[in-house]
Amino acid sequence: MLVGGIALTAVMHAVLGVVYVPTPRDVADAMVETAGLRGNETVYDLGAGDGQILLRAKANYPGLTAIGCEIVPAIWLLGWIRTRLRQPSIRFRLRDAMSLDLRDADVLFLYLTPSLLGKFEGKFDRELRSGTTVITHAFRFPGKAPLRTIEMKRGRRVVHVHVYRW
Repeated sequence: MLVGGIALTAVMHAVLGVVYVPTPRDVADAMVETAGLRGNETVYDLGAGDGQILLRAKANYPGLTAIGCEIVPAIWLLGWIRTRLRQPSIRFRLRDAMSLDLRDADVLFLYLTPSLLGKFEGKFDRELRSGTTVITHAFRFPGKAPLRTIEMKRGRRVVHVHVYRW
């Protein structure tokens, strides 16, 4: 079963161009802090991976409705187990985030490649309410300028967190 899951994950990576790179804890904390959460919002993490960002958000704001979406089965399973053990109220879905209805979103967290961000831009234009906050790690939307960008030193590298308002 594990070998089949790893093989399926490898195929999904090859076919979908999706890679699993966990968000470092300090960057996840910065993304949550930058979102300006009050504690009663509905937040999504598209490409949620291991659930790190939602776990950080829910730990700081227990009243949040937190929903993660991951398309790669083995990574989804990792995130599902982590969230069940720590914050069972986080919903963790195995599906393509393009199929989600995001009209109830107050905040979206994303760590996706520029090509994937470009695909989501039109979806967000159609579905997101005016004023929805979108926070990206590392990459920018190709057709939209961020409201602001936070730079974080990580060793010799600088990591960017971009803030958008739809």
